[in-house]
Amino acid sequence: MRLTQILNRQHIGFMFKKHWLVQGKPVPINTKVEEYLKSKGIPVEDALEFVKEKPEPRERIEIVGPHESSILLDKDHPYYKEKPCYTLKHTNVLLEGISQAQVLTKTIIAEDKLPQKIEEMAAIPAPKAIHENVKKAILSANVFDCEQKKLPKIKDPERPAYNFPRILGISDKRRNEIITNKLLHLIERSSDIEATQSKYIVNDVECQSVFNKDDELIQFQEVSNILVTSNNPVQHELNEKDISFIEIPDLYPVKHTITLPKEHFYGSSKYPIHPTITMRHPHTTWLHYNSTEVNNVYETPVTPTQILGRSLTHAFAVATAYAKQLHGENVKDLPEPVYINCIQTDGQKYHFGILQLNTLNVDGTEGTKNVWYCKNDMELYGSSKYLSALPVLENYNPKVYEYINAFYNC
Repeated sequence: MRLTQILNRQHIGFMFKKHWLVQGKPVPINTKVEEYLKSKGIPVEDALEFVKEKPEPRERIEIVGPHESSILLDKDHPYYKEKPCYTLKHTNVLLEGISQAQVLTKTIIAEDKLPQKIEEMAAIPAPKAIHENVKKAILSANVFDCEQKKLPKIKDPERPAYNFPRILGISDKRRNEIITNKLLHLIERSSDIEATQSKYIVNDVECQSVFNKDDELIQFQEVSNILVTSNNPVQHELNEKDISFIEIPDLYPVKHTITLPKEHFYGSSKYPIHPTITMRHPHTTWLHYNSTEVNNVYETPVTPTQILGRSLTHAFAVATAYAKQLHGENVKDLPEPVYINCIQTDGQKYHFGILQLNTLNVDGTEGTKNVWYCKNDMELYGSSKYLSALPVLENYNPKVYEYINAFYNC
């Protein structure tokens, strides 16, 4: 049988689809009925609009709840001011670090120096059982906790384009919270009843300090991860004669407000504890350094000197807010100094500082100055990890706990 080409034959499925496409878009025939009805004065309405349901106007109901409705950030906002305010938040750091913090707060530094009373109390070794509990607290924060979150991406400067596998583990915020709370719990258990009953411990309290410097408004917005308050102001006996201080540096050509963004929405200074509360006096403030939250404005890596500057600005914000609550918003030179202890940690390294606030007049570099006593870069441990399927803690430093205990009981 001879095979020949079949001509003039149609594909039934293709023909049906094309016919359906054409018939699916019919052209309406103009019957001119609408024009005739309009000429007779009869109203004509679109059928689609006629069948639509007209929504009834809804009455606005004010719902009472835990959160107030947000207010638009415009000129009608109650905190709007025409004069801008340079703002430092707790998640940012200063460009020049501790040097810029000195200029902003008009503070001289006694490096690696703490009051004699603190040194004497820290020289008394704690019982061995307490240090064993501190080691367990470190392992609980770094190894035993069940949190599994994506940790920050690993970057290799020599291979910037290489993507390392993501690691699940305990976040830095969680580690800091666990180890700090456990250390404070151990200190309270080992301290006298009089010392513990005369103190409050509050978590994550906001503190705001607004002040003038060289005709410019500056505000510090800080968060104390743990604030220990007492029924009496903390006092320290300091001998300034035998101490060599680091004077306030000259930042020229850098201005002291560099990397501080301007804001038009700000209020007055705010201390988190109401003045009617007996145990309102600030004793020790804890500041956590979480590398995933704290960064530069321009996304450059945070340097060690910037971390040290955080401690000084944080302690200054809490102390000035408290001083203004005591003496009023316009106070300058204080009738007596305000002392506050400050501990900053990333869970492994600890920075201890004591601020002696003498004045809120921070103009220039002459006259009365504030004093910052500090002891920095003390490691609580070297490493805490699993090694051959066993939890291991290496290079434990008992001196750190003894300083924390001295700060609490001073």
